Amino acid sequence: MAQGGGGAERRRQRRVPMKLPVRVQGREADGTTWEEMSSCEDGSAGGVGLLLKRSVVLGQVLHLSLPLPQRFRQYDLTDSTYRTYALVRNVRPAPGGAVRVGVVFLGKNPPRGAHALPVELYLLPGDPAPVERRRFPRQLARFSLKLGAEQAPGGVAVEERTVAEDISQQGARVRATSLPVVKGAILELEEIGGDFKTRAEVRNISIGADGHPRLNLLFLDSPTPERLLPAVGAGEKPKG
Repeated sequence: MAQGGGGAERRRQRRVPMKLPVRVQGREADGTTWEEMSSCEDGSAGGVGLLLKRSVVLGQVLHLSLPLPQRFRQYDLTDSTYRTYALVRNVRPAPGGAVRVGVVFLGKNPPRGAHALPVELYLLPGDPAPVERRRFPRQLARFSLKLGAEQAPGGVAVEERTVAEDISQQGARVRATSLPVVKGAILELEEIGGDFKTRAEVRNISIGADGHPRLNLLFLDSPTPERLLPAVGAGEKPKG
């Protein structure tokens, strides 16, 4: 999950509103890399504020590519794209399940001694204890969702396969395109390729940026297996 809050506020330059496309690249604790197309909401010569769907944590290093206005650049003044390493300084929830991420620019090169995108976290004095990033690769949570005949229109059971976009010990948010569900419906959830099964109640329904519904599910019979969970807090130890 994303880490809320952040370190002490050290911003010296006032950010101004700007809407720019940003390519964001990062690295997970297990070494795998990821990329997400995003947009910034504001910026300055010192950093920008981004909206991300990907979970990041305080102290994580990202690589950004964006058409930053020339007056905010430190180098590559005539290039169409400004490429810079950036340090995550705060992470806050945003509408629609995204997070708002504040980053400060580090420059053309990664932190000293690091090659490309580092796995390590870089914290400043006064920052809170870091979130413990995964010690093992996270398995993608793929589920089969089934609406029983007694609840489905026309009395015919409906089934759909999907991937969890967010998951916790007690529930998950999943994308749905064909299930005719309403708030309060009970689904039969089964992990594809795994042994996790539970009934799940539809607690809320929202519409994603792609126009498709998202179902917020509460697991009724069993909690989520640890192997499917995101990173645990710094003060917790993985079980088993």
